[in-house]
Amino acid sequence: SDSLISTTDEVISTTDEVISTTDEVISTTDEVISTTYGKISTTDEVISTTTSMTTSTVSGNTIAFQCSITIVS
Repeated sequence: SDSLISTTDEVISTTDEVISTTDEVISTTDEVISTTYGKISTTDEVISTTTSMTTSTVSGNTIAFQCSITIVS
């Protein structure tokens, strides 16, 4: 098994609204997690990322933008 969950409508629905993984990582192909109401809720209110930078290529030049994560409690 390659630990892949594939769905037709890009929706994963669970009974208790919890997705738990062994290594605490959820990885997506395009690095985007989209939710209906734009909210990601976690048990300990912490969202951690490996990198803090995202890049965009404009006219052949790579421009780096600082990634901003805002947590509203």
